[in-house]
Amino acid sequence: MRRKVVAFCALAVLLCVFLSGLLNPANAAPAKAGDCDRACLDGFVDQYMAAVAAHDPSKLPHSANARYTENNVEMKLGEGLWQTSDGWGSYKVYTDDPEAGQVGFLGVANEDSHLSCFAARLKVVDKKVTEVEVIVARPDRPGPAGSGNLTGGPDNLKDKPLFSEEEPADKRVSREKLIQLADGYFSTIQQNTGEIKTSFDPDCQRMENGSVTANNPNGTGVAKMGCEAQLKTGLLVFVTRCRDRRYIVDEQKQMVFAATFFDHAGNVRDFKLVDGSEHKMGPPFDRPYTFLIFELFKIKDGKIRQIEAVLDTVPYYMPSPWVKPAK
Repeated sequence: MRRKVVAFCALAVLLCVFLSGLLNPANAAPAKAGDCDRACLDGFVDQYMAAVAAHDPSKLPHSANARYTENNVEMKLGEGLWQTSDGWGSYKVYTDDPEAGQVGFLGVANEDSHLSCFAARLKVVDKKVTEVEVIVARPDRPGPAGSGNLTGGPDNLKDKPLFSEEEPADKRVSREKLIQLADGYFSTIQQNTGEIKTSFDPDCQRMENGSVTANNPNGTGVAKMGCEAQLKTGLLVFVTRCRDRRYIVDEQKQMVFAATFFDHAGNVRDFKLVDGSEHKMGPPFDRPYTFLIFELFKIKDGKIRQIEAVLDTVPYYMPSPWVKPAK
């Protein structure tokens, strides 16, 4: 009889442990980020856009502790653009990373007919959105000097077949190589010696907030130059750091959606380009400030073919809510 009681108690303990594993989330299997395929990720972007246009976060399936930042400031879902949105433009570019459960998105936001270049990152876990990070570039003058298109901005954003192309399997490079190419672009800018640490297609073009700032046939000066030729001059010497780099990788379309900051210390006054020519730094680069950036890279045959950035100005050296401070 004593043996039966001991056996029963042992069985009861095991049953309690088993049930606690089922009922206690702390003991449950970790949530999977990679359980949402490309169509699923795109669908969440569409639901997000519809929810913002409706000013109703409940229309977006999200976790109870979902985080939201707008222009690098953390706030509740339902704040910021959620309150002012009047819908969206037709421009849409998706960068799907099912492996990481993340999707990057470029579009055009509408606020009472005021259009802004827009970029976002969504993370999906267990078919619910857990993170939303957006940049709404509400520019006073979106076209950088020399771009040849000072009106630029969201009206200049048109669908590019490049961003919809799925690259043939035999033309693709690995996930690691895609990150290396994008990261090398930022390292080239940060170092600013003229040494190229990535690979560019000869036809590489860059757009920033809707203005063509490299390989612009209608531009003047350096804006007419291609991506590689520009960076070989060392003209971005005023960029102090390209920091807190994070990447979403679309292996099928061979695209990388990057998040980063360009810090400008504002302490460069006189400088030389790689060719030895001397120049003086003028505004706004003679004061401390930082660009908050989402930047999309399209890779073809292992080379950067198209770059498209959405960026906004934030206080100098502003930290990211999404990056843990280094100890």
